[in-house]
Amino acid sequence: MSSRVEAYLNERKSNGGALANEWLELESLYQSRLWHELTLRVTSFVHRDELQNDDQLQKFYENFLSDFEHRINQLALVEIIIPITRTFKQVDQAIQFVQQIREKVKANSLAVLLCDITIGKAYLITKNLPETKKLIEDLAPQFDELDHLTTVHSRFYDLASNYYRVMGNHSEYYQNALKYLGCIDNSSIPVKEKAERAFNLGLAALLAENVYNFGEILQHPVLDALKDTREQWLIDLLQAFNIGDVDKYEALKPIWQVQPDLRMAEPILKRKINLLCLMDMIFAAGGARALGFNDVAVRTKLSVDQIELLAMQALSLGLIRGSIDQVDEKLNMHWVKPRVLDLRQVGTLKKRLDQWTTDVKQMSTLVEQQAGDILS
Repeated sequence: MSSRVEAYLNERKSNGGALANEWLELESLYQSRLWHELTLRVTSFVHRDELQNDDQLQKFYENFLSDFEHRINQLALVEIIIPITRTFKQVDQAIQFVQQIREKVKANSLAVLLCDITIGKAYLITKNLPETKKLIEDLAPQFDELDHLTTVHSRFYDLASNYYRVMGNHSEYYQNALKYLGCIDNSSIPVKEKAERAFNLGLAALLAENVYNFGEILQHPVLDALKDTREQWLIDLLQAFNIGDVDKYEALKPIWQVQPDLRMAEPILKRKINLLCLMDMIFAAGGARALGFNDVAVRTKLSVDQIELLAMQALSLGLIRGSIDQVDEKLNMHWVKPRVLDLRQVGTLKKRLDQWTTDVKQMSTLVEQQAGDILS
């Protein structure tokens, strides 16, 4: 044991307090050179509330951790220093500290990525948005190349979603926030944070101009945090959008218009639910996908002369495929963009498959009955 480490541990032990036994355990593990066990203990130790004041964690690193940091897993080292960075009074000092660690762990790609993410969070805290954007754009391809999910993925998607939320980019926020939730255990999120994330995610799904699949968020357990609360209306509104229910959308209007972002985006919301209504009608029509302009107008509450434009918008967005018969005022559609289905939509699909099965059986029976005539 070096004299510096010995002096530091003796000082800590002599102070007694709530951490007296922990200091003794750290000393024992250090002297026994049980680096893995020491790493695990230090990882939890640096989160103790008693160490979050002043520069205690910085001294812990300088006088103890730095002595054996080269002996422990490099990714684990970065995990340990993250709470230490939060104790620096100046963000620039914290960034410089992480950059020094980054140089020490450069042999471990995941450790380097985690260092970059930590620096990105520091940029975001200080509103250095250009640097945050650059870092996120540099890191995204690296995560796309990874062929397995790691503990670092959730940190990146959390950083990216927070940045895009600040920037008001609803589409990117929605995608990254969903990916973040897909990387973590839903039960590990505090109740208050879960409700906040569910609300923000729901708003983003509605406001993002390129999101037309609401089944994914409606089936995510994070949305349970809003059930039977004063934000229940958001779940109801998402369900209305999922099936293109214009009547329900209009009925909820007095409630959702209280939310400033939704009120300002009313034209976007109206256009989106009309498109989703058209998609739902085409899906429900099944094989007979020729829809009359009048039928679509009734469901969407648009005038007949607006239906052609609505269909053209859906075609240009890649939501449907087919043709428009302007003479007979019909939409001949043969494809609708796949989405995560709710139980009602699954029921529609089941009926279609049942009908297909019946048709195949009838054709098989007909062939059997007519086989003699055909062969002769």
